[in-house]
Amino acid sequence: MAQQGTFWHKWGGPIGICLTLFMLSYTVGVVQPIMPPMVQEFDSSVSYVQSALVLMSLVTASFTPTAENLSRRLGRKPVFGGALAVFALGLGVVIFSPNIGIFTLGLAGLTGLAAAVLVSTPVALMDSLYPDELTKKYALLGLAIAGIAGALVGSITGGVMAFELSWRWAFALELALIPAIWLLVRRVAVPSPIATLPTDWVGGLLSVFGFGFTLVGLSLAAELGWWQPRGNPETRDFALAPFGISVVPILIAAGLICLGLLMFWERQRSRRGQPSLLRMGVFNRRIYTLGLAIGTLHTMVNVGVQFNLFQFIPTVVGLNPVRTAIAVMPFTIAQLVVLVALAKRRPALPHRSLLQLGLGVKTLGIAMLWAAIGPAITPLSLLPSLVVMGVGTGLFVTYITSLTFADTDEADKAEARGVYRPFQNLGASLGRGILGTLLVSVASVKIVDGIVAELGQTLDPEVRRSAVRSLQVAIQTLRRSDRRAIFADLPERIQPALDSILQTAAVEAMRSTLLIILALCLLCLGLSFLLPKNAKKLEAPIE
Repeated sequence: MAQQGTFWHKWGGPIGICLTLFMLSYTVGVVQPIMPPMVQEFDSSVSYVQSALVLMSLVTASFTPTAENLSRRLGRKPVFGGALAVFALGLGVVIFSPNIGIFTLGLAGLTGLAAAVLVSTPVALMDSLYPDELTKKYALLGLAIAGIAGALVGSITGGVMAFELSWRWAFALELALIPAIWLLVRRVAVPSPIATLPTDWVGGLLSVFGFGFTLVGLSLAAELGWWQPRGNPETRDFALAPFGISVVPILIAAGLICLGLLMFWERQRSRRGQPSLLRMGVFNRRIYTLGLAIGTLHTMVNVGVQFNLFQFIPTVVGLNPVRTAIAVMPFTIAQLVVLVALAKRRPALPHRSLLQLGLGVKTLGIAMLWAAIGPAITPLSLLPSLVVMGVGTGLFVTYITSLTFADTDEADKAEARGVYRPFQNLGASLGRGILGTLLVSVASVKIVDGIVAELGQTLDPEVRRSAVRSLQVAIQTLRRSDRRAIFADLPERIQPALDSILQTAAVEAMRSTLLIILALCLLCLGLSFLLPKNAKKLEAPIE
């Protein structure tokens, strides 16, 4: 018993801190595999769920500076405990949500707000536990690994829960972590509260509404239409098609107005000598903002590739969600191996050069994946490209954090890391929403056109668009067996060629999206030349 007490006294706090980031990453990672049954149950669409994820990341990023300010003023433990309670409440709302609106309130509103505290506090607690630079490096690496593991476990667990039990159980499992985290973390010694600058609540709200309305409008454009409402506007609710036009331009206009008000508000506060959200935060640092943009774009590419593989492999290879997750796992394993190896020994090369080497290797891996995609693809033929991409990602992730924080003050590190992580979640949401939607859209167009060509017929443009939209919904929300049942209703003379049409459409769509992903990766490489050559201090990675 004495040894057990010693173990928990020594390692209980760090384990609880790592479990915090594990839980946050799990929450984001679990949504993707449970989307189909969730969308079906809510009679909603994938775009709405993606919007909830985007809003969650924006709420977290916008309120992280404020949450850090409150934690310093009131004490980290009381604020952390309150955040865990709000996070649990948000999970409860998600679990019992009767529709997509309540689901969004729980996920984006409550858990997003609580995450503003939960993403920044672990770094500050690790700082207090491990003041020595060497041990702190490994402690922060543990946080990065916990985040990656949470997303991986979420993708596997979500697939099992969604189709074997209920998607709600995937979130219910997290509730067991919250009391365990509090019992472990409450024994960590923290600094006493300190006086801080007043909080700019108005600026925080305007930033949430400005970025939120704009990005949600963009994410819903494919579902609702850029101007003309998709489908019959008379059958749409007024909220989705006010005055006969799509709500998308209204949301984007409202977001831009809020951003304009934010700039005016912050300028007025600066003239009066009052602390402003933008001047208090880390966004006024050019290198930080540039590194944040590159990291977010890379995450969009990263998640876009993985998301599209989760769509492509079950269709062409015929694997279920769990076996698909295992087939893609070499990517994550290679990334973790590189992270751990570089934590032990760093090459004596400029940090920017190593980051660019990682982007180059990542680009090579994407090109190898493009070449491997074909009707005869197998999990084994994917392995080399996944390993190469994982190695490149590990190199990039190791150094992007250090270069991003190159001109960030030590006192702002907790806030900077707290803002960085939700922006990576935002990049992940955009990767799924934009690159994933692109894959499904291209595949749907090619399937419909292939079937029509095989039948030797022509379709009215409006009928064709309607067929493509219906197929997009079916691909994103129905199981493979359910989709097969739909295709079985097609005319008998199309059945012999159907498998060839489906495989050809999937392969061509995957290759098309990979070319766009390749271009985005090269854009990251080009922007990286604006980063400093070396960082003053090597930081633990955030992913």
